[in-house]
Amino acid sequence: MLLFFIFLYTNVLKAKKCKERKIIEMKKYGLNFDFITLRVKNIEKMKDFYLKLLKMKVLSEKNEGEKKEIVLGTDTKEIIRLISYGNESIESQEETNVYHIAYLLPTREDLGNFLRNCIKEQIRLDGVGDHDVSEAIYLTDPEGNGIEVYADRDYNTWKWNGNYVIMGTVEVDTEDLLRISDNMPDFVIPEGTKIGHVHMETFNIENDKEFYIEKLGLDVVSELPRAYFMSVDRYHHHFGMNQWNGNRKIPKKENSTGVEEIYITMDKEKFSRKFSGDKTVIETPNGIKLVIKSE
Repeated sequence: MLLFFIFLYTNVLKAKKCKERKIIEMKKYGLNFDFITLRVKNIEKMKDFYLKLLKMKVLSEKNEGEKKEIVLGTDTKEIIRLISYGNESIESQEETNVYHIAYLLPTREDLGNFLRNCIKEQIRLDGVGDHDVSEAIYLTDPEGNGIEVYADRDYNTWKWNGNYVIMGTVEVDTEDLLRISDNMPDFVIPEGTKIGHVHMETFNIENDKEFYIEKLGLDVVSELPRAYFMSVDRYHHHFGMNQWNGNRKIPKKENSTGVEEIYITMDKEKFSRKFSGDKTVIETPNGIKLVIKSE
């Protein structure tokens, strides 16, 4: 890991100036993530980590009896709601939760600038990956929650084989990411950043696949051994799910750390096909609540 940072830092010094920040308009889909609630054991440590990692803004802090809540996001959008009741235990190896929450940045230049921030703050990376449709950086927070920070490539460049999107994994050109972000100011979370997708862990992947098809109307757009990727409107994926860890055998326990709720907005037509009213709450097979509202 030290050699990785030395390599990246060397390339920061070598990187050439870029002329402008190329903004690719984010395509609008019929399903969008609003924010997540993350149950945490050490709320101050977790707040400090996300402020350091993504340079988020603290939108609110409040205490209600034993409950502490800190809301983080951009200047105008809530993204993470940290919650602690003081009785949390770190998620066990048997429990399923989220494999990672993926935070979508508006541009590739923003991703390069985020990488610069990781180098500056000496934040440990788990890896990087070029997936054809996107480029991603992977990390883990202090309580073991997986994180992906990524930027999509232009939708018009994605390749499809019928109804399946072509996604691979090769090395990211980190030198180029650093080059194109060289003239940008110090990283702060850009306006427009949002949760782009959620990748779940499961102990019964076929059951979970059918759950998301039936409950949310998702389509399978890619698959790997013991993994599916699903979306609406031909996004590369809104939900991923895998059964790669054979130790995961039970849903998340009530007082365990991890993602508790995922807030979602669906367009009216898609919502009305599945639900009545304008809001509903359903629980996933691995114990996470989906709070879904109509647009």
